[in-house]
Amino acid sequence: MNDRRAHTEPLGPAHGSPIVLSTTVRRVRAPYGPGRLQCTMRYTSDDPYAVTLDFLVDPGTGLCVTWVVARELLDDGTRGPSGEGDFRVWPLPARDGAADRVRLGLGRPGRHVVLEAEAAAVRQWLDATYALVPPGAEHRLLDWDALGAALLGLD
Repeated sequence: MNDRRAHTEPLGPAHGSPIVLSTTVRRVRAPYGPGRLQCTMRYTSDDPYAVTLDFLVDPGTGLCVTWVVARELLDDGTRGPSGEGDFRVWPLPARDGAADRVRLGLGRPGRHVVLEAEAAAVRQWLDATYALVPPGAEHRLLDWDALGAALLGLD
């Protein structure tokens, strides 16, 4: 892992508590044109390598589309292009060159959507996740014995 942060502190006292960012994302490209969606980004130390992105597609029915992606992939995408296939992230610089927005590309060839989120909000949220679980410490939170038993059908 290419760690850009120096974290030596132990896991924070909020172990297990989710860190949540509720924000509005702008739909830039999609089959149905531009628009806005509510997005909730969640991170919990119960799944230390992943972040969950919930996109509220239809507020009237509560229809929500959920993507679970690697925290590191989302983090890398705030600085440069990251990901491939059905989930990609890249920064969209402002005129001064700093990342102003982050674009999220979701979907498959021929059917995809591109969303934009405020880079500073995503960056601040990611920093809070790293305060809870520093990069490189994720493996300490996994129950390897239980995981192995589940994979082998011994549970």
